[in-house]
Amino acid sequence: MNRTRRMRLSVLLLYLFFILTGIIMLYPFWYVLMFSLSDPLRASVNKLNLYPSHFSLSTYKYVLTQPFLYTGFKNTIIVTVFGTLISMLLTIGCAYPLSKESLRGRKFLFSLIFFTMLFNGGLIPTYIVIKQLHMIDSLWALMVPSAVSVYNMLIMIKFYKGIPSELIESAKMDGAGDWYVLLRIVVPLSGAVNATIGLIYAVSRWNEFLPGVLYINDQSKRVLQVVLNGMLREDSLANQPGLQDLASSPESIKMAAVVISIVPILAVYPYLQKYFVKGMLLGSVKG
Repeated sequence: MNRTRRMRLSVLLLYLFFILTGIIMLYPFWYVLMFSLSDPLRASVNKLNLYPSHFSLSTYKYVLTQPFLYTGFKNTIIVTVFGTLISMLLTIGCAYPLSKESLRGRKFLFSLIFFTMLFNGGLIPTYIVIKQLHMIDSLWALMVPSAVSVYNMLIMIKFYKGIPSELIESAKMDGAGDWYVLLRIVVPLSGAVNATIGLIYAVSRWNEFLPGVLYINDQSKRVLQVVLNGMLREDSLANQPGLQDLASSPESIKMAAVVISIVPILAVYPYLQKYFVKGMLLGSVKG
């Protein structure tokens, strides 16, 4: 009887712990959303902002009318879609052969790839290489240099090793080649890990900021994060037109910009959540 009570108490404490942890993690997002929906003249950073203070969409109307915002959205969508596609093609193309023990020079190739996970060329040498490749002021500079993540490749290699070898051998006995096996058998069976790695790449591309600052000088090719950063700077806020109603609360613009930047990814995540959890577990547990 005492043991049952202790178990119930332990479960109750666990529930309370996770509920409290969830509230602590969600509250910053809720605070930002409620602040952005409040009247700029009445909102205050010193309040808890559990609900909008005099509901108003004036901040969003101002932010969404900025000339380079939609250009930033377009460039970010291009970088996210094509960058994720390039990353997935290269990651799958490298992970599948490296998952095979019979590959000649596998250990040497794996060592070279793993070396890049520990060391990089540095900021200035990387910039020089990109400049010599004529990718300055090109969206390719945001997609190609960081196309492959070694960590993601390791997850995919581990997953491919868990695919029964008998399945691949039987396909080859029927005359299937390596490309057929990869495209018709391995990739369809890897839906969970593909969705997981694809989501990781997509989020990384969507939030990319530093490469956009370093390699893009043309305003028409700036990505969303760079555009929003320009809007968030205090010195630029004071000189932007149409700010009369928001002058007393530039923080409202910052909150609205944060919401605008994270909503698209938050809208996609629930559809891939089940694959995300399954893919991470299958990629980390052998067999």
